[in-house]
Amino acid sequence: MFSRSYNLREYVPFKLTGSRLIINSCWLIYIGITARLCIIYFKWDANMLLGLALVPYICKVKRGGTSLRYLIPALIFATIAVCFPVKTDLFLALLFAALLFLENLKGKISPVLFLLLLLISPAFEYISNTFSFPLRIWLSGVAASLLAKMGMVASAAGNVIQFKGSEFSVDQACAGLHMLAASFMICLFMIAHYQQQAAKQLHLMWILFLLVFTFALNILCNLCRILLLVFFKIPAGTLMHDLTGIICLLIYVVLPLLCLSSFVLKRTEKPYIDPRFYKTIRLAPDELRFPLIHLVLAAMLVVITLNIKSMDDLNDKNVSNVSLTGYKKAVLESGVIKFEKAGALVYVKPSPFYCLEHNPMICWQGSGYVFSEIKRGAIAGREVYWGVLTKAKDKIYAAWWFDNGSIKSVNEFEWRWAAAKGAKLFYLVNVNAASEAALLEAVKNLPAIKQD
Repeated sequence: MFSRSYNLREYVPFKLTGSRLIINSCWLIYIGITARLCIIYFKWDANMLLGLALVPYICKVKRGGTSLRYLIPALIFATIAVCFPVKTDLFLALLFAALLFLENLKGKISPVLFLLLLLISPAFEYISNTFSFPLRIWLSGVAASLLAKMGMVASAAGNVIQFKGSEFSVDQACAGLHMLAASFMICLFMIAHYQQQAAKQLHLMWILFLLVFTFALNILCNLCRILLLVFFKIPAGTLMHDLTGIICLLIYVVLPLLCLSSFVLKRTEKPYIDPRFYKTIRLAPDELRFPLIHLVLAAMLVVITLNIKSMDDLNDKNVSNVSLTGYKKAVLESGVIKFEKAGALVYVKPSPFYCLEHNPMICWQGSGYVFSEIKRGAIAGREVYWGVLTKAKDKIYAAWWFDNGSIKSVNEFEWRWAAAKGAKLFYLVNVNAASEAALLEAVKNLPAIKQD
């Protein structure tokens, strides 16, 4: 009479792989750091908005197809970010760690998403701006040569093309790699679209091939745009100037990509694709593989975020032990060394090989100046870049190069490679004067940099 039956649930042991606490903690950390970077790091420009609009379309997952392919990059960049806690390193560490987390929680994600997130980041903009300047000068020379071969009077001096008595400046908006990010995003969109239409998944090598092809098309597009602007004397800042760029982009980038993307997908083998591959990621309960790895990465990212610094803060302030004979020296808070004397102002900035370049085109333009007439040439045996900065009625003539006391160069690869192999620390040397004659005189008479 005292007996009673109970239906007890079967005991389910705690599984670390299925712990909602770990999963939710990682989600919270990654979302929080992403929100922080959106405020302090990302630039909310047209490329950023276009990329975010494409994310829902490109972000596809293959359910059940987990992967550890992002583990090594995540560990490498997380370690680098711990040693150098700057925003770019934090972004790259977060990107690889978050993709690793998703692929161990939801399934394998198309590499197109990874490439898209790289494109909309400031890291891509910094790299493209650094290496686009020599490209602008090269495009100016090629455009002038083509016009001359067609029997027209044209010549190029740096980024300035002289044509029939008029001068046209190939600025960053006209050439460089200004439209490269947009071109790459168009390419990735086409890849994602054709993959869905043809039920195929392109191999990473094919995707990279299409991106390289897009880069070549972008160069051709900019060259044709420059030729049209110069030949028809279309001034900057007009509607026709912008329409010319859009038309060139459609003809020389979009149309060839449409044809090539379709051709590549037709030629590739059609493998078996799980029908769930092209479903958008949904936040459904899942088990997380290798949770301890994700806990370690998440903890590292939290530490990095709490200790974020600028590159100027990380630079060794003791590297200011350089001198220029005859100049008055002052060390600024940013670590830049200012040398001054009558008629000349020289800024010397320590430049480790792994740092992004902050040449006068970046620093001075941040102060409201506009660069024009940029040239590359030799002055007193030094190969330098030099140009004119204008702001209202102010005009500054500037020249710059990289120098470590024994090696002087304007070639990005040359000085970075030399520094990486153990050469002395390089400095960005920026000489400024009020006139072209004063600038040439200051560069000619500039004493060698001495590192005490």
